[in-house]
Amino acid sequence: MERILASADSKSIGSLQTTTNEVSFLMAAARLAIESLGVSQEVGDKELHEARLQGLSRIMKLRKAAEPVLETGAVCSLLGVSRETIRKKVDRRQLLALPKGADRVFPAFQFKEGDVVPGLPEVLDTLREHSPFMALSFLLSESPSFGAKTAIELLRSGEVDLVLAEARGLLTHGS
Repeated sequence: MERILASADSKSIGSLQTTTNEVSFLMAAARLAIESLGVSQEVGDKELHEARLQGLSRIMKLRKAAEPVLETGAVCSLLGVSRETIRKKVDRRQLLALPKGADRVFPAFQFKEGDVVPGLPEVLDTLREHSPFMALSFLLSESPSFGAKTAIELLRSGEVDLVLAEARGLLTHGS
């Protein structure tokens, strides 16, 4: 970061100072890094870098929307199981886990009354070919099929079949 700031002009640094949240700060810092470190500015490369930044921005927004999140130990306590059991549940797509450094975190919305929301493991299994962030997006995005509600809201209210049908449709028609 020091190298980036050392080679940046005051206008660019000013854009970092005026950001209003973590997401916009990180996006501004990434753009500044691309500009100041001499990353290729050819048209195709520039478009690729912009697409990557947009992807990172989407992931950061999804992470924010997933809050609050629980650490592994808290999930073990909540469910009354070991870390190994949690790992197996994640591997089997019975729990949604998001990477966080060398560990992972678990969006709290997937738990209800000390257990996993009914139907969530089946939905996650249906979406197993997708990344955890794609599954997160599916669970948190409002859908006309759901009457402007989210998949997780419907699961929490017991509408498992409707959510599973939509998840299967996502696989059939793409994302």
